[in-house]
Amino acid sequence: MTMPNANNAAERVWAIVPAAGTGRRMGAAKQALAFRHSTLTGTVVRTLLDAGVDGIVVVTRTPLVAALALPDDPRVEVGINDDAGTEMIDSIRIGLSLLADRGAGSADGVVVVPADVPAVSTETCRRCIGAFAADPARIVIAACGTRRGHPIIFPFALRDVIDHLDGGLNELPRRLPDSVEVVETADKGVARDVDTPEDYDRLAQDDSA
Repeated sequence: MTMPNANNAAERVWAIVPAAGTGRRMGAAKQALAFRHSTLTGTVVRTLLDAGVDGIVVVTRTPLVAALALPDDPRVEVGINDDAGTEMIDSIRIGLSLLADRGAGSADGVVVVPADVPAVSTETCRRCIGAFAADPARIVIAACGTRRGHPIIFPFALRDVIDHLDGGLNELPRRLPDSVEVVETADKGVARDVDTPEDYDRLAQDDSA
């Protein structure tokens, strides 16, 4: 496996936004729910664009593409995962394949923020990207207090490892604990995912407060 040189800055930082879930607990396609004059997915994408990523792959289902209100930006690409039996890690693998087609290399980084984590701030994403750029052999994870969440950033060089994970992406730092750098923040949004109608209602109330 080729790892980036820790003495060199990352060449580029890409993003993957998994947004292909079926929303069983929500009872609806949560990634298309309204949030901040957009949708949950559209908000995550705009946050990542504002944080300075070089490109984004949003992996979603075909019927949802038009409903996500994605920005009209050449850095944004849509990948399709229409298999309802897959997990988020499968959407991440699809995203990695599309990034490889766009020329992502081993010295690049990959940021993952799922569509149901819309409250993470642009500043948190920038801090994590900066931490990765300073040492692109690291796996960078945002945390708030004792809770780790998103974004998580890893070297594109770990694609082969991710292709062979038995579980989800959270298995990656467990496999490579010595490579992990935790970025402590006061941003509660890093660990605030939206899974149920109650989660969504609390998110909307807190965001408008």
